[in-house]
Amino acid sequence: MSVDQDTAQRDDGYLSMHNGWFASGWPSYLPQHQSMALTMLFGTAMVRGLRGTVDEVLEQIFKGEYGFFFGHASDSLDSPVQWSDGDEEDYAETEEEKAEIRVGLAEHQARCEELIRAVGLPVPTTIRELADTMVGLGIVSQQDGAWSMPDPIPGPETVLPLSGDELARTAERRRFWEGGPAEEALIGYLKDDLNEPAEVFTSVDRLAKAIELGEGDVRHALGQLCREGEARLERGAERAQILLEDLKDHERFHLVLDWQHFNEHRITITRG
Repeated sequence: MSVDQDTAQRDDGYLSMHNGWFASGWPSYLPQHQSMALTMLFGTAMVRGLRGTVDEVLEQIFKGEYGFFFGHASDSLDSPVQWSDGDEEDYAETEEEKAEIRVGLAEHQARCEELIRAVGLPVPTTIRELADTMVGLGIVSQQDGAWSMPDPIPGPETVLPLSGDELARTAERRRFWEGGPAEEALIGYLKDDLNEPAEVFTSVDRLAKAIELGEGDVRHALGQLCREGEARLERGAERAQILLEDLKDHERFHLVLDWQHFNEHRITITRG
């Protein structure tokens, strides 16, 4: 099993996470934030060799002070599951749009609950029950008190009766997340080799040579940074923002980086 760590230290409040979690597709079919938090809990237990129940592992890691680890409205393992983060409506401009978002979220939750029941598992109502659901789905297991996760994590399509459209969306999300190594290499180059520059005057082929990957890999990694709001591409004497797809590999551009945004929104990881 392979995990990612946010630091090389293993026993002082730092957390580890299975590096295939997002690519697995499960975040789209489980309460997203809480299932991710449990995955970090299990991953940390594995890295540190912690044993025991979910309660015991939680106590060993956080010593009773885990704050908003499971979400702002979740103060214990017996807190209700939350299928949405609660801020989706913030992006709506009208009451009609808010109503549409609420309907969409309700339909998504109902569909996920239907899929869980279809494989003979009870729909989780608390975080503790969600941990049991993840065991029942084969995402995590426990033997002799030790937690483990398979590598790779079997995706929802191997367990749940997904429709054709759902299978296609799962495959597309997986392609999106599996570009991680290229993104990791580019971020490492910018952070470690260039010391987090405010901007770099470069080109796709120059970056490819620097990180020893193909131009396609660099384009994927740059696209990820731009989608996350961590970078933008500018060109021309008056520095106009441009689209990645409009650039040829050899054309020079300014890669403008927002490290504050990166550090505030990223879980920075290194391979364990």
